[in-house]
Amino acid sequence: MNGARSLASTLQDGAIRDLRIRARFGKLAYLLRHSVQAPFYGFVHGHGVLTEDERAGVGRLVGSPAPEVILEFEQKFASLIGSGEAVAFAAARMAFFVLMKALSIGRGDEVILLGATCAVMATAVQRAGATPIYSDIDPATFGSSARHIKSRITPRTRMIVAQHSFGIPCEIEPIVASARASRIFLLEDCALTVGSKIDGTAVGNFGDAALFSTDRSKPLNTMIGGLVFTRDTGLAAELRNLQAAAPDLSSPKQRALWRRFLIGQTLYGPTRYGRLALRDTVTRVAGPRSKRPFLEEDFTVASGKSYPYPARMPAFLAAIGLAEIQRWHAVAQQRKTLLRALLDVAQRHTIASFIPQAYCNRRLDIVPLRLAWTQPNGEAMRAILSSFVDVSWTWFLQPIVGTKEPLENFSYHAGTCPVSEQVGPNMINLPCNVPVESSGDLVSLFENALLASGN
Repeated sequence: MNGARSLASTLQDGAIRDLRIRARFGKLAYLLRHSVQAPFYGFVHGHGVLTEDERAGVGRLVGSPAPEVILEFEQKFASLIGSGEAVAFAAARMAFFVLMKALSIGRGDEVILLGATCAVMATAVQRAGATPIYSDIDPATFGSSARHIKSRITPRTRMIVAQHSFGIPCEIEPIVASARASRIFLLEDCALTVGSKIDGTAVGNFGDAALFSTDRSKPLNTMIGGLVFTRDTGLAAELRNLQAAAPDLSSPKQRALWRRFLIGQTLYGPTRYGRLALRDTVTRVAGPRSKRPFLEEDFTVASGKSYPYPARMPAFLAAIGLAEIQRWHAVAQQRKTLLRALLDVAQRHTIASFIPQAYCNRRLDIVPLRLAWTQPNGEAMRAILSSFVDVSWTWFLQPIVGTKEPLENFSYHAGTCPVSEQVGPNMINLPCNVPVESSGDLVSLFENALLASGN
């Protein structure tokens, strides 16, 4: 026990040092220090497990249309979710935009989003010409609140987006009832949740369609990408027509993604993540936006011009997705095992009272992306965790994340989602998508962080 407390004290000293570094020299200096530290955990599960043959097969597809590879990825992804079809695009927000176009949602229409979402969801609605309307979070799940969604429905509501956050299913059944009663299209936002179930039924099977992201920080990582899943064959056919009309990402963009994939293969993971985070920060500061691999221009109200929107998913990324799907069931089980271990640690400390109720709900089978909770003075807890976690990736510190613009630009007004505004600044995340060989260290560091924080 004395050894554990000694390590906890070291973590506390490290957190204080990190705060001083960030205050005096900024994030770059903070990451420079952590570039030589291990373990240092990020929120991206890399592709280091791909074999040499798999990597070579992916590389041969860079710049190639290969529609058969994309179709196979769509079919196998759909089989993970249920008995429906999936249609892929270069990003989930593009898939969302195309879905709204297929449903003729536009000027004068309203789309209900969660007030704990990414700016790209709001900009997709605005690109369609519609107005985003925000509903508050349910503190038991950090996802959509059925009660608050019902209060936001108006005669102009054309779509409800019900979000499942962090791997936790939201209170979806009463949302389904509200949508059906008002004859409103219900989209499940499963960008952060794949494989989780309610009474044995996987999320994505409750609404009229479901949106999935395969972005690098999401449950199944193809670097960029997203899909719409639906059991409506007519809607799927229309989505495929719009997919066929969409352009491809340029060859330079695809090559930039390929180079980033190769870099990530060696640097993603707790032993080298600090080097990657430092490199990314330098690239964002010094490099021209048009040469960056990721689709970063959709986080602002002003439309970017360096890539088409919407765009088709590159075939080589679909090939990465096929390799991810092949390993998915084992990966999902590993994440569930890690969640149980982290929750066991939490139960031994006072933060147990701050853990969302959903984690104890026996109706739910949660495949976690992150362990999330909120507690008084969450910033201090994040400072402790910053000694071994890249807490700059903490999600939903405010109702719309991923942007530095005023939230009014996204039609969000202060006081709209009071629960989200209250709990957001104290939000804490721990990654659950970490390599199995590093999960034990994360559990131990979490325990010592709680000792250091007095929790």
